Amino acid sequence: MALNYIPDTNPFHLAGPPDWFLRQLWDFDNSLVIVPSRQGFYYRLAQRRKLNLSEKVVNDALFKESDTQMLATYSLVPVTTIMSTANWGNPYLFVELAKRAPWRMGGADAVNKMLDEQDRKEVLDKRKATDEHLTYLAKDAWKYYGVKTGTRTSLFSHKGSNEKAAPAAPGALIIPNSPTPYRPLITTSWGK
Repeated sequence: MALNYIPDTNPFHLAGPPDWFLRQLWDFDNSLVIVPSRQGFYYRLAQRRKLNLSEKVVNDALFKESDTQMLATYSLVPVTTIMSTANWGNPYLFVELAKRAPWRMGGADAVNKMLDEQDRKEVLDKRKATDEHLTYLAKDAWKYYGVKTGTRTSLFSHKGSNEKAAPAAPGALIIPNSPTPYRPLITTSWGK
């Protein structure tokens, strides 16, 4: 029996993780333990820690949360939940566990600094996107104001050269507001 798997009562008869996975988990961090849940069809991943609370306080405070109470009886602290249909060969579980372990990333101060930088970058990126959106919106509003007041003829702004464009061939792409040669409209009226 592996030291990092506790079968407990296993009311849902979960098969448990394979031995090779438990060995890999032991090599990764020998303080991590997997226990089948008493509440549903999933596993609880917990970490061995010495609990500072008395057993009576834990039992009173966590009576309704049977998984937390169960983990406390084994001196375990909950880390995460693993679905019973988990792909044990997927390395993402260990990547996620490494992200959640501050001691693997240089300690609590380094993790706090990294998280603060991520939050700061998210805020700045959001401000930049909002500023860019509002800038384009303001430019379009100014052009529309010009059309309404009669100082502009259209909303389109041509940023190219001022050279005369050649007439478009039949079936060619027509660009709005591009210069075109003068073509008078000739009509015929048939009457008596």
